[in-house]
Amino acid sequence: MAAMDARRYRPEIDGLRAVAVIGVVMFHLGLGFPGGFVGVDVFFVISGYLITGILLRQLNEGRFSLVDFWARRVRRIAPAALVMVVVTLLIGGFLQTPDRYASLARSAMAHVVMASNCYFTRDQGYFAESSDLEPLLHTWSLSVEEQFYLIFPLLMVFVWKRWNGRIFLLMAVAAVASFAWSLVEVPSDPQAAFFLLPSRGWELLAGAMLAAIPASGMARRPREVVSALGLILVLAPMFLFGKETAFPGPAAIPPVLGAALLIYAGGATLAGRVLSARPLVGIGLISYSLYLWHWPLTVFAREVSFELPLMWKLAILVASLTLGYLSWRWIETPFRTGSFLGTKKRSLRFGALSAVLLFSTAWGIWNSGGMPSRLPERSQQMISDLEWNGGEYSSAKSKATQIGERSKGPLDFVLWGDSHGASAAAAVDEVGKKLGLRGRGYLNNGTPPVPGLFFADMDQKGANKMIAMNERVLAEIIESKPPVVILVGRWVARCEGYNAIEMTGETPDHRFITMVVDSPNPDPTYEEASGALARRLKSLHQRLTAHGIELLIMQQVPESTVNRVAARFYAQVQHPKASTLVQFSTTRAEFDLRQGRTMAMIAGLGIGVIDPTSQFFGENDTLQIYGERAYYRDDDHLTKPGSLHYLAPVFEKVLSR
Repeated sequence: MAAMDARRYRPEIDGLRAVAVIGVVMFHLGLGFPGGFVGVDVFFVISGYLITGILLRQLNEGRFSLVDFWARRVRRIAPAALVMVVVTLLIGGFLQTPDRYASLARSAMAHVVMASNCYFTRDQGYFAESSDLEPLLHTWSLSVEEQFYLIFPLLMVFVWKRWNGRIFLLMAVAAVASFAWSLVEVPSDPQAAFFLLPSRGWELLAGAMLAAIPASGMARRPREVVSALGLILVLAPMFLFGKETAFPGPAAIPPVLGAALLIYAGGATLAGRVLSARPLVGIGLISYSLYLWHWPLTVFAREVSFELPLMWKLAILVASLTLGYLSWRWIETPFRTGSFLGTKKRSLRFGALSAVLLFSTAWGIWNSGGMPSRLPERSQQMISDLEWNGGEYSSAKSKATQIGERSKGPLDFVLWGDSHGASAAAAVDEVGKKLGLRGRGYLNNGTPPVPGLFFADMDQKGANKMIAMNERVLAEIIESKPPVVILVGRWVARCEGYNAIEMTGETPDHRFITMVVDSPNPDPTYEEASGALARRLKSLHQRLTAHGIELLIMQQVPESTVNRVAARFYAQVQHPKASTLVQFSTTRAEFDLRQGRTMAMIAGLGIGVIDPTSQFFGENDTLQIYGERAYYRDDDHLTKPGSLHYLAPVFEKVLSR
């Protein structure tokens, strides 16, 4: 069948590649382009167009070979990606904590088996904060293309032999089905919609359909309009979209359609001539290698400096361009056009052998837990502190946990809390054993220990479940009749609805809904959430007092303004020259600003209060998050040594009564 000629070199397509990769790189570096991630969608259209053009031409000429096609893909993709992953693993061994290094190794294994997109779908979303520290996150798009290269040629050969004249129609049906799938997945499972081939396939098929239609016969003026419209549709989303944009779905139509229109209109237009400019063509030629290298460089820079100043971002951009060029010049080009992989057998053997070796190496790193033995003994100890999450004290399905003296007998106290309670349990456990007191813990992560409350963003089913679980715990407490119940929770987040991450000025940022209510209210104010908490705490106090049980509420431990404590502490220990770039303290003034009004509300309830604040701030009114041991594992949870260091003296005074 007649098709657009994808054989002749078209410099404007390399220019379009340049626009796509510039958008992606600038987005990742935070240098404008808030919607630059749509550059990947442009890449998909270009890939679908070029690959289908090759397939159709070879099928028409009767010389298509699946083995030859896959060998060409190996020569094109594998060498540069292999070098990038190997170097990334080597650098990760110097910069990353064992758990992060093990995570890197797992993602390398997923890349080798062409399943990075599946791995990151399960692990986290593309825009999640944790994704900023995944050096191989960008390989998800390579996996989408590789999966397409495996499946699409097989289907093309099957269709060619049976329904040659209907290839375009069948492509269109498949594209519509994929787009419909994307429409369904974006609201129901946005991670799957973003990463997986079924919801991205229509973008590649858009390029494929373009290669299956006759070349444009438009007059000059309509062609100019189509080309200009295409460029606008590609560029506009890069500036108008953002992380909050539901994507792909309908939002992916503009960049996909824009790329298709630009390719269809050809290079003999004003937009085509702009894209054919030598600087853009040059960047387009190295776009694959530039894409490969820019993201690991960005992530590893964050491992050291965390908040990238402008000069760091510009330095990363220059380094990415340099490595991209060197990779294209000395890896991509020689392997693709040279004699080393000049035959199908050599290409496939190279692909198979390198995959086995890389997978085996990554598996060894992952299986060892990130090779902790590579670190000094003190670092291993500190990192072990940071990895503790109080799991041995957590109450699975609200079942009670023993705390303190383990012998049988009447209870002396109950510790009831969320994950903050689990952190405090280490100190309570030690003090209980020292004083010979028998205790019980009800410590459910993410669940405020207050009957009648639920989170503002919960549906009715979730709200009912949380309320019922807390009522069940309360019933068990009343039945066991301990003299005292100690509540420990993250009270500030339950009222404020945001984290104290990187607090600047008068208000923290990074808002997220954890605010509690006691009646349906999807967007409560601080006054409404704190009022609900106060009402329910008073009610709990009355219910326990009626049974002769004393209630004590522990004020929340001070939150640090430092996020990613584990990574930052590791950088401090391993790379002391970088320590000046990181703030490792929280002042008393910042603490008062963040937590003061909630503490005052709790203190004014007329209920017994345990206030550990004075233990945390020294003479200079500065919070110490690590000493000989690590005291905080993130911005608001104590490590086990932190719990013992800060809270054990407090609880010894309370429980010694």
